[in-house]
Amino acid sequence: MEFAGLNASIVIRAKNEAKDIGDTLDSIFQQVLVPQFEVIVVDSGSTDRTLEIARQYPTRIIEIPAESFTYGRALNIGIKAASGDQVVALSAHSLPTDKTWLANLLEPFTDPTVGAVYGRHVPRSNATHFELFGMWLSGVTSDKPRRQQRDMMFSNANGAYRRQLALQHPFDEKIPGAEDLAWADWIERQGWVVCYQPTAAVYHSHGESLGRLMQRMVHDQPTIWGLKLGIIARRREQQLQASRAPAYRK
Repeated sequence: MEFAGLNASIVIRAKNEAKDIGDTLDSIFQQVLVPQFEVIVVDSGSTDRTLEIARQYPTRIIEIPAESFTYGRALNIGIKAASGDQVVALSAHSLPTDKTWLANLLEPFTDPTVGAVYGRHVPRSNATHFELFGMWLSGVTSDKPRRQQRDMMFSNANGAYRRQLALQHPFDEKIPGAEDLAWADWIERQGWVVCYQPTAAVYHSHGESLGRLMQRMVHDQPTIWGLKLGIIARRREQQLQASRAPAYRK
């Protein structure tokens, strides 16, 4: 099946990704069954050959200062610049495993109740035992599809969402990590379905030591516990209500 009506924008957040971004872009531009898509690279101050390599492909590059970077902010900038009905978030070091990755990632959007989709992570050979355990625990290595309405799991390393939904409820730019989980929690609270699509697979792992893995967990845990306790959802609702309120004029 060819998804002619599902135009997509692929947003890649990057900083010093020269080692992998060329392979990733090679794979993206070999995708089949999705004839219309664009690639936007949001770079936050690379000092290696990342930008030089990205400019060798038909990409749109947006540069932001490194000091202004947060995961949510970089994504929101890419989403605003995008023109596709669906926006795909892909890490520069997430390498699609085959030529139908994009078509498989977009396929669940034919269901109007689906607001977001994320795909499988296939560990690279550098994955440590600790990292493999964490990936297994999160469910991103599973080969079984899932429909989520109460599970906040999602991944911006290999995920997609309806652009209008992401514009309506942008990613939180203030939290230090797990902005993807916070966003998934929000849309599920609004009645949307999040799908896990194992056939949309990428090679992705960091080769992290136990110490680095613990740092990442500490980085994300405040957001995760805030979600479990409902604190972040209430704060975001208050922020949205304030933004919708009419401005007071004398």
